[in-house]
Amino acid sequence: MRRFILSAVTDSSLLPPGISLLQRVKFLCKAGVRRIVLREKGMSDSEYEKIAEQFVRICRGHCVMPVIAHRKALAVRYDTELQLSVDELRNDPDVVKEVTFVGVSVHSVEEAKEAERLGATTVTAGHIFETDCKKGVPERGLPFLKEVIDSVKIPVYAIGGIDIDVIDPVYGTGASGVCLMSTMMNAPEEHIQSLVEKCFDINKPAFKKEHLALYAVTDRKWLKPGESLASAVEQAILGGVTMVQIREKDLDRKSFIDEAEQCLRVCRSYGIPMMINDDVSVASEIGADGVHLGQDDMSPKEASKTFKGIIGVSAHSAAEAQKAYEDGADYIGCGAVFSTSTKSNTKALGIDGLKEITKVSKLPVVAIGGIDENNISLLKNTGICGVAIVSAIFSKGNILLQTKRIKETELDVLSSTLH
Repeated sequence: MRRFILSAVTDSSLLPPGISLLQRVKFLCKAGVRRIVLREKGMSDSEYEKIAEQFVRICRGHCVMPVIAHRKALAVRYDTELQLSVDELRNDPDVVKEVTFVGVSVHSVEEAKEAERLGATTVTAGHIFETDCKKGVPERGLPFLKEVIDSVKIPVYAIGGIDIDVIDPVYGTGASGVCLMSTMMNAPEEHIQSLVEKCFDINKPAFKKEHLALYAVTDRKWLKPGESLASAVEQAILGGVTMVQIREKDLDRKSFIDEAEQCLRVCRSYGIPMMINDDVSVASEIGADGVHLGQDDMSPKEASKTFKGIIGVSAHSAAEAQKAYEDGADYIGCGAVFSTSTKSNTKALGIDGLKEITKVSKLPVVAIGGIDENNISLLKNTGICGVAIVSAIFSKGNILLQTKRIKETELDVLSSTLH
C-alpha cells in the first residue's frame, strides 16, 4: 500500500528570530510532520552531537521518524535513519550493514540506480523546482522525478522548491513523499499545518476488503516502558498489518483521543485504515477512517447519520451478520473463534460457528479471538477475508518481527482461500 510522507529538513540559519531549532522541531512534531532530517550543514560536529540526543528524543516522543545527516556514528548510537550523499555511500559501502535505514540524496537517474545497488533504502531526488537555496541552478522538473521513480524499486522522496501548490503533481509522479526545508523552517505555523493536512488527506485510504487481511487490534497493557501506542502501531504496520483498530478500554476520553490522534497520523502516512472501537463520537471528532461497533452499541444505520466512514460490526451468529448487512455495515468481525484472554467471559465460536456465518454473510468477514501463529492455519477454507489479532502481535516483544512472522508464514497458507 502506497504511502506519501511529509518530511522536514532542518537548517537553523533559516529560523525566524527568537525561535530555536528544538522549538521548531517540537512544533513540526506536534503539527504532524512524519519525518525530520537533522541536516545542519553549518553546525560543528560537537554542536550537532550535543543537539542530536534531544532531537531524537523529541521526535520519538511524538512517533516521528528522526533522521541523522552524514554522521554514521550518531545514527548507529540512536538507531535512526542515516541520510548520506552518493559520494559518502560510495566511500563507505559497508555503512548499510551498520545502519538499518540509509537514505541517499541523488541528482541523476544513474546516481539513484547506484544508490539502490549499494543498498540504500530510500533516495531523495532533487532539486525538482527552483529554490532560493540553489539560486541560478536550473530545476530538474517533474519528468526527472518520474524517471528516477521508474528506475528504482525503493521509495523516492522529492526535494527542492516544494510547497503546498505542487504537492498534487509531485504525488502524481508516484513519489513516496516530499522533503521541505525553507518552508518548514520559516513559514507561518498555519501554512505548515495546511501542508500537513494536505498530505494527511492524500493518504486517506479507500476501504477495500483486502485491508482486512491482517487487522491489528491494540491493547496498551503490553507496551514496553517508554514505548508509545503509536510507535507500537507503526512497528505492526512495518511488519505487514493492513488495518488497525484502536481499542483501549481503560483510557479516559481525553487520553484516548490524544493517543488515537497520534496513531491516526501514523496509519494515515502509510495509507492504512484506522478504526475506533465502539465510540462513534471519537471517530467523528478525530477524522478516523472507521468505527467498529459491538452488538450493544448503536446500529450502523444510526452511526452513519453522524459518521461518514467505514463501519464494522461484531457478529456472533448468522442472524446478527444479516442484520449488520441490512443496517449498512461494511464488514463483519466474527468471534471469538478461539478462547481469548481479552474476552474471558465470551464463549468461543469455533471453526464450525465461523463457517456458518461466512456461508451466509453478504459482507466480508474477518475472524477474531485467540488467533495466533499456532492456530491460524485452522482457518483455512473458512471463507474469511482476514484475521484480527491482538496479543499475538502486541505481546511478543518485537512487534515488527512477530507481525512479519505471521504475515509471511501462516497467512501464506491462507492466501489461496482468503477472498
